[in-house]
Amino acid sequence: MNRMKSKIWKTGDTCFVITNKKKRQSMEYKVLSFDGRFYFLESRTGSHINASPSRMFRSKEDATASLG
Repeated sequence: MNRMKSKIWKTGDTCFVITNKKKRQSMEYKVLSFDGRFYFLESRTGSHINASPSRMFRSKEDATASLG
């Protein structure tokens, strides 16, 4: 897969974001919008965060693997 293509997110896409590096935990979020720099994400519980594309992953495994 093309690395740049993997960082293109559309509204409604599901992504995973690292929530605790020490415990190697990630959480699933849904993409709500993009302001040109950050994505606005919503979790299953309804909490919202802003994240840069470098913090977003296609799978839980990819997110965990990024920690090294």
